[in-house]
Parts: sequence; C-alpha cells; structure tokens
Amino acid sequence: MELVRRNSKLVHLSRKWHDLQERITSSPHRSPQADSDTSPPRSRRFLTAEDTVEIVHAYEAGQSTQCIGSRYGISKTRVATILREQGVPLRRQGLTDEQVSEAAQLYEAGKSLATLGAHFGVSHATIANVLKKRGTRMRPRPGWSDSSGS
Repeated sequence: MELVRRNSKLVHLSRKWHDLQERITSSPHRSPQADSDTSPPRSRRFLTAEDTVEIVHAYEAGQSTQCIGSRYGISKTRVATILREQGVPLRRQGLTDEQVSEAAQLYEAGKSLATLGAHFGVSHATIANVLKKRGTRMRPRPGWSDSSGS
C-alpha cells in the first residue's frame, strides 16, 4: 500500500488537503461579521414609520422617487413600493411635453444626456429615448464612430 501511495500522482493533493485541515484547525476562531465595516445592502436599510411618512409627504410635494431614494439610501423602486403600500397613487413616469422640448433644446446646445437626466430627475437612457422619439439627432458617444452613435 505504501508503494502505491508513494508512486501515486495524487499523493500531492492528499498532502495539500492534510496541510489545509491543520491550518484550519489551528487558526483562531472569529465571528463571520467581525471584520466587516460595510453598511447593510441598500435594500435592507431599515426605515422607521416617521421615514415612511416623510417619504409620502416628499412625494406628494412633488419630489421624484429618485430624489427621495437618494436621500434615504434606497432605490427608487423601493420608494415606489412604499408609496403603493401607503395607498399613494404614483404620478405618470417620464417627462412632460414641455420637459421634452426643454431637454431637446439643452441637448442641441451641447448638454450631455447624463446632465439632462440629473436635471430632470430621470436616467440618461430616458432622456435619450424621449429625444429619439422626438426625432432629435443623437450625437456620437465619445470614443465611438459616427455609425454606432444612433
């Protein structure tokens, strides 16, 4: 048996496994979260009843779900869920016709999609979609050829 073991191509794995087991058993015990300084995931952040009331008031005062979510460290989807749970009807999503016209003017004046998205409280992709639907010619993205920009 010893002869087989010495000549086996897998004996090195057996030694590594044994060494690993020894290191594990001789290492000091620590709790799984002992070295973690990270905050909880955004979706797990605890909101108080007071926070919920403030979220509802802010939304009813005209703030966007994106803006409210940023303030509380939660996603806009979670804000919308909280509002629905509180019986608050959600406003029409997207931009008004006036906002689309303003966005088109600002875009044609050289503003970026990201800047416009931040200005109107929507994503850059939303801005791009409404401008394309309006017939606005999109600029090529930096570093892209002209043919891939639209």
